[in-house]
Amino acid sequence: MDFIREPKAIQKFWDDFELSGQNVKWRQKLIRECTNVYKNNEAIKDFGDEIAYKVANQNFNRESFVKGNLQWGITYINPFTVDGECAMTSGHYHDDSDCDEYYYGLGGTGFLIFWDGKDDFYVEKVFKGSLHYINGHYAHRIINSGDTVLAVAACSLPSSKQNHKKIEEKGFPYRCYKENGEIIWKGQI
Repeated sequence: MDFIREPKAIQKFWDDFELSGQNVKWRQKLIRECTNVYKNNEAIKDFGDEIAYKVANQNFNRESFVKGNLQWGITYINPFTVDGECAMTSGHYHDDSDCDEYYYGLGGTGFLIFWDGKDDFYVEKVFKGSLHYINGHYAHRIINSGDTVLAVAACSLPSSKQNHKKIEEKGFPYRCYKENGEIIWKGQI
């Protein structure tokens, strides 16, 4: 019988949480490339070629940006701090705010921050098994507050077109620091 096929991808929910298969693309960002992400922008230059995070995405229609085409991705954030500030992704808004998203904690510990750009700011804990619904109207960012890689899966619509620029220009209202092993949240000054 030639109508039985292998799956288009394998998402390991064990071991290293690696995503592999057809149309899986990898990209990475070095810590020194995280311009305007951390409060101390100068400190990122001290990290050389250390990887901040890497992302694997499976998307069969990435170039088309047709609303309704889904992608599956995993973000792997390494554990480090920049002048005490916890490792994190750049964060983004969706240009098309009708496009929602789901995140799922695979391993490690951290936070997912949400902000509507005005008064509604909140944080959800991320850990193995945590599920997070992200309303497309909210900017969001993943923070690794632990001592191991934080792996977070995402199901999203590429047509949302992530907007990182708005975050670079304005930032989130609070930042997450690790001081003497304790998590501290500080407001933007």
